[in-house]
Amino acid sequence: MKALLSLVFLIVATATLSAKDKPQITIQVVDTDTSIRQFTYYVPGTSAQSTTNCNGNATAIDLGGGIATAGTTNCTTSTTPGRPPSNGVRYIPQAHVHAIIPDGTHITLWCQSGFRRCNTLSAGYYTAQIDGNSVWMFGHDLGGKEHKIKYHYVGGW
Repeated sequence: MKALLSLVFLIVATATLSAKDKPQITIQVVDTDTSIRQFTYYVPGTSAQSTTNCNGNATAIDLGGGIATAGTTNCTTSTTPGRPPSNGVRYIPQAHVHAIIPDGTHITLWCQSGFRRCNTLSAGYYTAQIDGNSVWMFGHDLGGKEHKIKYHYVGGW
């Protein structure tokens, strides 16, 4: 158990160090445009469902040469109606950040809300890390807490 805990600590420490090894640069944000991505999805219909429950009782009488029976059965059927197929519409906010990197290149960075935080950035200077086509921007909230926001490089402007 102790060896496993040491291994997990070593992996986390290595991942933390390698994340800090990426050089940080200062990026000038010029402006941010927002848009909404709309998509339609299909919801299949369902069939109607019926359930029947029955209760019964019977009486048997021995007549000496045969048996006579009499009884009743009460049944109740419950039906849940089906639902026809339909289409739904969802909207996903997106941000397109227009920025200038230190060598003077104008770039457009894109993010989409969903699984991660996606913020619009006000004009100004931001610290960032570049990893391939991903750009991690560092911003601060009103409480001073630093947030790391992932954007994707999608071209120039």
